[in-house]
Amino acid sequence: MKVEIQPYNPQWPIKFREIKSKLQQILADVSIISIEHVGSTSVPYLRAKPVIDIDIIIQPAFLSAARSALSDSGYTDCGEMNVPGRFAFREPGYGRYDGAHGLGRNGELRHNTYIIIEGCPALRNHLDAKRILLEDENLREEYSTAKCMLAEGDFEDIGQYACAKTEILCKILRKAGWSEEDLEAVIQANT
Repeated sequence: MKVEIQPYNPQWPIKFREIKSKLQQILADVSIISIEHVGSTSVPYLRAKPVIDIDIIIQPAFLSAARSALSDSGYTDCGEMNVPGRFAFREPGYGRYDGAHGLGRNGELRHNTYIIIEGCPALRNHLDAKRILLEDENLREEYSTAKCMLAEGDFEDIGQYACAKTEILCKILRKAGWSEEDLEAVIQANT
């Protein structure tokens, strides 16, 4: 499997807002905290896979209702996928094993949607990584370079690609104040 990395595209935040609007309609009857654009496409000037990552932040009491609302709207519920507190969904038209790691079948921009429990390590990871990459131009460039180098290789699956990024991700999270103990959850999820 090849991973496609593209230069930052100013259309990515526009696409996020479109998807967010649809998700707000789908989740109109569910109590949510917020819907956030996370991942590399949320950071201006950062090279990224052309995939929008979206966190729907909720309290645990509303997990079942949120999962049902997305499933009823055609999203495929993939469960936690080895990341506690983060429930992955494939967009309508894609199944459990149709991971989003590049453009879709018809060249469309894909998205990963996560229902994520407020306060869980996965959410902290997403928000802290975004914050540091927005703040630190040198680290942002180092991360971009690492991803471009990885894109030259072949991977068995997207999990192997995520594992290959663990070292640079941990460097980013250390700058955000994560302890080595905190990083264990990230390392475990990426191996």
